[in-house]
Amino acid sequence: MRLRAALLGLLAGLPALAEPAAGGLLGRSVTFGAMTWKDGQRDRPLFVGERHVAVVGPGAEYGLRPEGGQNGWDIIPAIIDITDDGVTVTYPADLLPGRFPEMGFNGYVLDFLVDCVLFADVRVDEGSTTGSLRDVDAFVEEARLYIDVGGQKYGPATRFEVELEVMDCPLG
Repeated sequence: MRLRAALLGLLAGLPALAEPAAGGLLGRSVTFGAMTWKDGQRDRPLFVGERHVAVVGPGAEYGLRPEGGQNGWDIIPAIIDITDDGVTVTYPADLLPGRFPEMGFNGYVLDFLVDCVLFADVRVDEGSTTGSLRDVDAFVEEARLYIDVGGQKYGPATRFEVELEVMDCPLG
């Protein structure tokens, strides 16, 4: 009986340990997917990937695989790891190298499920990012992060890192 009470006490304490720091992404719910549209046609995307739901924590949140073609487009396998203040996109070791087609937007969309402006700033970590991804390729709208990889090379050695300045915002 004591063991059961101790275990219940320990389990009751776990959520407090997982509580995110103010102004961070840990513990936040997020949906992730890919999207592609032509210049000036954001309201008519060529591809809208499935939305994948996760709670930000240790390790990778997503391991994307092909989802089935839409208008001749499909997912390039990718691994997405969200930290307290950033997002890293890498690619599987067995992926054949290629290049993402250049479009108005061809990339990843992360929706953090909150009702407030979540980000004060976004920038590409050019020191850790391979290729030519630049700050203009990563942008935010309230609690939504866009990472445009159109025109970028991809393969097992590719890494895109985006740093975020996260503002205080109630957990959602």
